[in-house]
Formats: sequence, C-alpha cells, structure tokens
Amino acid sequence: MTEFKISAGAGHDWLQRKGYPTGDQLDPVASGREYDGGGQYGVEIPVINSYRELERMAAFLDEAGLPVTRYNETHGSILLSDAELKDMFALCRDRRQGILISLGPRPEYDIKSTFYRTQFGLEMGRQINNLDAFRACVEEALRLTELGCRGIIVYDLGVTRVLSEMRAEGALPSDLILKTSSHCMATNPFLAKIFEENGADSITTAHDLALPVLQETRRLCPDLPLDVPIDVYRTKGGFLRFYEAAEILQVAAPMMLKIGASAQSHPYDSVGESTTRERVARVARTLEMLDRYLPDRTRISEKSKHNCIPA
Repeated sequence: MTEFKISAGAGHDWLQRKGYPTGDQLDPVASGREYDGGGQYGVEIPVINSYRELERMAAFLDEAGLPVTRYNETHGSILLSDAELKDMFALCRDRRQGILISLGPRPEYDIKSTFYRTQFGLEMGRQINNLDAFRACVEEALRLTELGCRGIIVYDLGVTRVLSEMRAEGALPSDLILKTSSHCMATNPFLAKIFEENGADSITTAHDLALPVLQETRRLCPDLPLDVPIDVYRTKGGFLRFYEAAEILQVAAPMMLKIGASAQSHPYDSVGESTTRERVARVARTLEMLDRYLPDRTRISEKSKHNCIPA
C-alpha cells in the first residue's frame, strides 16, 4: 500500500519541536480540568438585554426546572440606566445567578467610527479607534462595578489590558471577571493565549471551532476558561451543536455552554415571550443530550468567581 503523506516539512517539524499543534488530526483527550472551586461547566444564556427580559427568562427557567449559571447582556452598557442595572443585579443576586454586561461605547454607536460601518471596516471588529471612546469604556467599567457588576464583556484587546491593570492596582474589584466577546475572534489557541496574557479571565471562542482547535486551546491555555457557543443566530450560521455538547465539554472544560442564541435570527431582533420560551427549550435540549451521554459531568461550584454573581 502506498504511504499517505501530508503537506508537511520544516514548518511542521518546528511546530512539533515546540509542542505546538501541527494539524487537526487529533485523538480526543479529556482535559481533566475544573473551575476554581470545582466543577467542569456552567450554562450561560446570551442576549438578556433588559430587566424585563431577565425577569421573564428567570420565570420560564424556574417553570422548566432548568439550572443556569449566568446570563449576559449583549447590546452595551451605555444603553442601560443605573436604575435598570441595579434591578438586574438585584434579581441575579437574589437568585444566586451571575450576569455579565457588555462594555460600551462600541463602534456601531460611535460618531468617530465611520469606517467601521463600511463593508471593509466590519473586518476590524469592534475595536476602539479613538481615545475618547477608550476613556468612556474605562468610565463605564467603573460605573458598572460601583453598581455591583462582577462580570464585564470586553470587545477590544487594548481595553482588556487596561482594565486588567486597573484591577491589579485596586481601581477595579479584584473579583471582577473580564471576558472577551466572540467578536474578538479567538479563532486559534495562539490568539486565545494573547488575550489571556493581556488580562482576559475567560474568552468566548469563535462560533464554529471544531473539537481539535478547542482541545489544543485548552492544552496551550490550561487555566483559561472557555465560553463556547452551542447554537448561534441564523445570521451567524444558524448551527446547532447539541449532539457535540458532551465532546466539547470533555475537551474544553472548564467551560461555559452558551445556549439559546439560535432562537432568533439576529442579536438585535426584538424579543417576546415566544423567543424567550424557545431559548429555554434550547437549553433543555442541550442538557438532555448531556444527561444521556455525559451524566457524570460536574457543574461549576458557587465558590467560583466565574459565576459573576453581582456584589
């Protein structure tokens, strides 16, 4: 039989000597890692952008008897008043559930980000392109944490680095979690490492990463929790990974299963009762698959700071 050869040479050899991944042909390996305080996974529901939606989601989850670790708001903190944020934090605190708030301003709202709103500018993601907006992000982080927020979603690597420095100096709470958005496009283990080195406590992976990439990201970033989308909006591909949830959890733990986005076409769609119920159904279906194929999994301990329960 003719020997099969891959397209590999000196580059392959260099990567191999460094212990870096050399391709996608990997046998699955369980990470064996857990969150601080214990537990392999949590469940995160995205696109909870108002107190009304949070209250409705919490009621429907209770009705279905489903455990959820935390929620995240995705439209940006600058759209929410102090009063509404206080109400959202109080509800989560009473339920012992966490919530992360997306930092703003972002380019889609910024008068100085005209290039972002062009076809080519979208490729830069939601990175900040002016110092006024950068300062405003810092101010928003201070406002959020003063109100009790303990989880912030960041869209810009530079902002992540500065907020991490502020936290180290005591200007921000020591138990604050900085999580990078999927829009940061951590598409491979080396980008994940860069975010970690600049202060990210967890990263939301790009939406369509296959098991080998998640596995090698975990290997090269052993202490960095991953937040992995299990289903996505139709405008972002519309795929469902329920059937892979058990494998994803094993190779990527500790991790958050991000579930529910596929209930709507676009993150800026209006949300009514039917959409909220559909989100809950997606959570239920994922957990049902895990009950079947990975019944001995362990949930994140309430002792972990990654719950992001408001102060």
